[in-house]
Amino acid sequence: MSIKKSTLEMLGSFSILVVEDDDVARVMIKQGLKEYFGSYYDAKDGMEGLNIFKKYRVDIIVADIHMPKLNGFEMIKEIFTIKPQQPFIIITSYDTDQNILNSVHNGAFSFLRKPLNIQDLQTAILLSLSKKINQKRIRLSPSITIDANKEIIYRDDKPIFLTQTNNKIFWLLCYNLNHVVSYSMIEDYIYYGESVNKSTIHTAILRIKKQLADVNIENVSNTGYIIKNVNLSHSS
Repeated sequence: MSIKKSTLEMLGSFSILVVEDDDVARVMIKQGLKEYFGSYYDAKDGMEGLNIFKKYRVDIIVADIHMPKLNGFEMIKEIFTIKPQQPFIIITSYDTDQNILNSVHNGAFSFLRKPLNIQDLQTAILLSLSKKINQKRIRLSPSITIDANKEIIYRDDKPIFLTQTNNKIFWLLCYNLNHVVSYSMIEDYIYYGESVNKSTIHTAILRIKKQLADVNIENVSNTGYIIKNVNLSHSS
């Protein structure tokens, strides 16, 4: 039974990254998904996929396992250092028990065998994004809430905007609420691996704190920064 178009249209506010080294499979997936997503990206190998993720911070990833440069699991491992709760779906023609176990161990929402049934993939994506579809705002402080789905910051229910660099730093902290984001993570994600002076990062954090005055961003000495003591139950 096909999925109703009105159901698939709920994906319109989301972005997706498909990482697949087989050209025919990649085109087939694109034909079955692209029209429903707000933003659609694809990559031919794990390294290209990782770079696209760092640039666009997609909502869901569909990835093959066996790919050049970085395989699917290696790519996801790198992505998890940035965004630990990143939803992803594994697809592969090598449907061994070990691959299934590895997919579960690495946190995959679903494991799909090739040749793919596009409706099965659409269903898996809808299920994996169901929490986000129904997600409400998360309250970081008495005045600041965030919509983690659309990545919008609100002060007293009015959207506020940070500079591009500060916005990426802030959302990196939000991906890791109540967990320390190290200086090396910030360098890798924000500055693409370029070594920067800690004072540069500190200055950016100060500017963020100035705009979001009552959000509790703390410095962990010689380690990094954390937004802590956040109640992750969703605000209405």
